[in-house]
Amino acid sequence: MMFSLNPATESALYLTRTFNVSKDKVMKAWLEAGALQKWWGPAASMDWKPKVGNTFRFDYPLVTGEKSAVVGEFRDISDDMLVLSWVGEGGKKALGGTLVTVEFRKVGKGTELALTHELLPTGTARDAQRTEWLGRLERLGQSLA
Repeated sequence: MMFSLNPATESALYLTRTFNVSKDKVMKAWLEAGALQKWWGPAASMDWKPKVGNTFRFDYPLVTGEKSAVVGEFRDISDDMLVLSWVGEGGKKALGGTLVTVEFRKVGKGTELALTHELLPTGTARDAQRTEWLGRLERLGQSLA
């Protein structure tokens, strides 16, 4: 597994990660709710039915006892890409309407995943999302191993 962090702007985060498994396996980990829930993290509940126009929701319990959630809509799904609107709710991590694009590229015998999270309101929000995405991608890598 290789990892690299591309330069980010204040309003956008770019991450790439290479996995030594097929593109189909990486995409399945994102598109099938059961597979996604295995690596996503401490989601208490998940509504995830990938189809353009469908909405999704992840509800999280916070350490403080508060609840937090991510909600959005599937904007595009193809053989190489997943595009989601992304809104954080609750807790101190509330995040306005942003956009997440996940691209899947075959590289040799593996797969490069390129993630862009854009329209972030501040550099602080970008840095918080970087921390969360890095954790998620690490767990994804562990689940694919």
